[in-house]
Amino acid sequence: MALAQTTDEELQTLLQSNTGLKLQLLPIDNECALYCDTSTNRIRPYVPSEFRKRVFDAIHSLSHSGTKATLRLLRYRYVWKNMAGDTTAWCRACLDCQKSKVFKHTKTPLGSFKLVDARFTHVHIDVVGPLPPSRNNRYLLTCIDRFTRWVEAVPMVYQAATTIAQAFLQEWVSRFGVPEVITTDRGTNFQSNLFHNLANLLGSYKNRSTAYNPKANGMIERVHRQIKAALMAHTTADWVGALPLVLLGIRSSIKLDIGASSVELVYGVSLRLQGEFFRQFQNATQTQTEFLAEFRLHVA
Repeated sequence: MALAQTTDEELQTLLQSNTGLKLQLLPIDNECALYCDTSTNRIRPYVPSEFRKRVFDAIHSLSHSGTKATLRLLRYRYVWKNMAGDTTAWCRACLDCQKSKVFKHTKTPLGSFKLVDARFTHVHIDVVGPLPPSRNNRYLLTCIDRFTRWVEAVPMVYQAATTIAQAFLQEWVSRFGVPEVITTDRGTNFQSNLFHNLANLLGSYKNRSTAYNPKANGMIERVHRQIKAALMAHTTADWVGALPLVLLGIRSSIKLDIGASSVELVYGVSLRLQGEFFRQFQNATQTQTEFLAEFRLHVA
């Protein structure tokens, strides 16, 4: 890419023009350097024309997000002329997306939920399946934090109440603590005495979406569609193997209504995705204590 930048006519024009970009030559190692835009306080490499489709594929293939979500991920990390036009064309031409996605959805009310003001206090959980068998798993337990929109999806062999309760404890509570509110649908696996007893033991209030419209738990229904479409777009029978990258893409996508990604609201920074060359941290000598103080300042 560094060599391609030296012969890229668009880049040479930008370097001689007065634009809003702040292009600087930054070293990757002792042998090469890349022109990058630093006008947004992030290091965004300029991508020459011959590498643009490859960069798009690396980002889009994570969770096969739509045009807007893919463009936000690209703009956050790279820069090139007519990125919006290229992204729109390539998303529309993605055969895997065309085969796996439903582009029209019936809108359903989100239900009436109390606004949350802290992370991991209100979690929505549900079960997806049955899915085609993958490593003996046919179901997914999905958990979404209402504040950060952080998503966990846990493969399960069965959808029995005992399996769900164990997966929820191991994969959610162990990482994010005990939620104040757990919202489920009215499925029998969530209405069992075992799950009620688990909620009581944890000290969590168990909330149920309306019986007349289960899709009132709309936040998790949208994630279900996104996960299913992304797994289908990966065109592999081993959906358990594809799931980690799908979740990385979903968590890294910026949510329009909150103006941030789930990753940023949980960790305070964006995660490095494939194809990124530069570390975005501004202070490489920061101690753990200094980092914690700064992290608390921004996300408390």
